[in-house]
Amino acid sequence: MFVAAWREADKNLQRVSSGLVDPGYHFLKPTLFVNVSMPERKKIYLFNWLSARALWISQVDLRSPSRFPSPQMWRDFLNTIDTDPLPSTQTTLRKSAVQDILGEGIINSAQGLAGAPEEITWRGMQVKISSLSNPPLWFIWSLLWELYELNFRYELYALDRGLIPNLWSSSDEMWLTCQTLLYSIFPGESGLVMWSESLPQDSCKLGLCATDVLTALPYINKFCHLLSVWPGVPARLQYLVEMKDQDDKEVYAVFSLVCGFYVQTAFDFLRRQPSLLRMFQFV
Repeated sequence: MFVAAWREADKNLQRVSSGLVDPGYHFLKPTLFVNVSMPERKKIYLFNWLSARALWISQVDLRSPSRFPSPQMWRDFLNTIDTDPLPSTQTTLRKSAVQDILGEGIINSAQGLAGAPEEITWRGMQVKISSLSNPPLWFIWSLLWELYELNFRYELYALDRGLIPNLWSSSDEMWLTCQTLLYSIFPGESGLVMWSESLPQDSCKLGLCATDVLTALPYINKFCHLLSVWPGVPARLQYLVEMKDQDDKEVYAVFSLVCGFYVQTAFDFLRRQPSLLRMFQFV
């Protein structure tokens, strides 16, 4: 639904309202791994991300930076091989900007393969560093899914706080109410920080992406509820949707509507394609 909504979105830049929400990426784009053709480069990219991952997630969740890196900045961070023996002033400035955003601790945690251990831990599993140049399919699928999820969740959080700041800041009680509603859109008990939980074992654990309509329905309604106070929301999203007599047409219609509204609104404030949820590939 989200991918289809993006295809249909109006991408006219005259719609964009800049400055309300930072357009940077909370987490690196998964395509940065997909588009790496050299095995050794892929190995370095993956190792650097795995080395910094837990610290960066914690930093974003607890002390979120005021701005986030662009895709090029994320690429500079992942790429600890200096391919330019005479770096330009622009390159130097860009690397300095990356360090300013990510912080010294994150930069120091990802220094390439020199002195790297034989294994690194990811979601409680040991991954051999030597395998990262040609990683197992289950691992790369899971890693990419996690990045899609993290980007979507924190982008939604940033948009919600940017579009309805008065609700988030009116009182501690209201802040907790907004946070609880946001967390309820996603399965599990860890809120936005889903990396601390085990990987999904079946489609019932996929929330909005669950293949079973009845399983996805509560999450769809929570998503609609969250967006129901955003500017320009369609009136239909201000009411719960129910599946009557096993007829799921109304549910699909509302889900399509809320995806379209979210994707269009996100573009209007981010000036780019928003991060979209993807189905988890079970192996």
